[in-house]
Amino acid sequence: MSPIFVGQTCMPQDAVVPGNGNSSCTLGGFPSYSLNVTTVAQIQLAVNFARNQHLRLVIRNTGHDFLGKNTGEGALSIWTHHLNDIKVIHDCESAGGRYSGPAFKLTVGVTGGYLAGGGHSPVTSIYGLGSDQVLSVEMVTPDGRFITADEAQNTELFWAVRGGGAATWGVVTSMTVKVHPKIVVSGMEWDTTTVAMNIIDDVFWKAIEAYWRRYPDFSAAKSYGYCRMSPLPGGAGGYAWRAKPFMVPGMALVDFKQLVEPLLSEWAALGVDPNITFFEHDSFYGAWSQHFPTSVVGGRYARTASRLLPRRNWEDEGLLRETIATVRGLVEDEGAFLVHYNINADAPSDAPDSAANPAWRDVIMFNIIGLTWNEDTPAHEVAAIHERLTNDLAQRLKDISPGCGWLILTRVMWMDPEWADSFYGANYERLLQIKKRVDPNGLFWAPTAVGSEDWIVTGQEPYITTQFGRLCR
Repeated sequence: MSPIFVGQTCMPQDAVVPGNGNSSCTLGGFPSYSLNVTTVAQIQLAVNFARNQHLRLVIRNTGHDFLGKNTGEGALSIWTHHLNDIKVIHDCESAGGRYSGPAFKLTVGVTGGYLAGGGHSPVTSIYGLGSDQVLSVEMVTPDGRFITADEAQNTELFWAVRGGGAATWGVVTSMTVKVHPKIVVSGMEWDTTTVAMNIIDDVFWKAIEAYWRRYPDFSAAKSYGYCRMSPLPGGAGGYAWRAKPFMVPGMALVDFKQLVEPLLSEWAALGVDPNITFFEHDSFYGAWSQHFPTSVVGGRYARTASRLLPRRNWEDEGLLRETIATVRGLVEDEGAFLVHYNINADAPSDAPDSAANPAWRDVIMFNIIGLTWNEDTPAHEVAAIHERLTNDLAQRLKDISPGCGWLILTRVMWMDPEWADSFYGANYERLLQIKKRVDPNGLFWAPTAVGSEDWIVTGQEPYITTQFGRLCR
């Protein structure tokens, strides 16, 4: 969970035991009660109790969430972390007959909210989103029933829970998902600065543009590029730059090197050498465990926004120049850090329609931008940073990608005034009607979740909604 949502209180492990020292720690936006559930019956009891007693109910699982969906002052929390079983199904046929093959039945402590949020990964380019892998779902609904949802029964919930967001439709207890064969994975990585490469800023940006302009070629090859850049501290210019990693699942290293050779040759002609390390693994697990950084869930002194940019921005030279200039300007002129992905999320042919934001199906670049401050920054300046990010920097990305969306659904831009369209796109109205039917009392509420506009958290600053306050309709 991100500490910004719990009233900036300290984490439990940093608290001081009463009587053994001074501490400013409070419970903050953490739930007042937490149930460590291990059975479906326990979940049903919790859901029924919260509904009948009009208690705020939150779901806390594994994984990461940048939006505070698993916190809430005064809430009853259902902790599903220990529902962590994995069952192998060697021969599985989906209810709709679209898929036949091996599968896993995973309890929710394994799946987390990842699949419910859409879910992108380094193998999305060849297998689709996480939500495209789901064959059936078992869940406890807001009225306390335990049901199965698939292509043959409870079909609207099956559609909604695959990409329509977690903590919204009930408590998912398990999902049955496709299993894919072991594949080779090849790629490259680097971690450098303009100082280390001994290049000026203008040359750095020429190298970046050379990379960005090749996104269509790399996307067609099913690549996954995960890069980050940020201005060097001190204000004297220069940038930190890393790729962790740039890879292609299902491609041998000899073919990968051939794919990137034109880019590396152009970099060499510019005098840009990021000290690249190539790799090849005989499984995705090897690539993941050795080349991906640990994900940090938010922080006290940073705020981020994100945007999916479509293929059409690369199909028109004028729009491409505008796109490159806009994204560059956020870093060069505004001092934002930038995480940028080159990703392909086409729907696989055997996946039924889902509630995942349609913008994913046309994405070629996914950007996360962020601004930071420190503990000494005055409150009015922090407010100004939030305002600037929401209404200026993020708006620039929206202006060059009308009709597209933000990353679904565990990350950022929770203060977007057009969040329903940004997160869910054309699916929102259908999702809202399903929400009203299955959860008319709004038992399951979370920031930016479907139907969340009917509620407010009291006592908030105008620029950010934390979970430190009462939830009122």
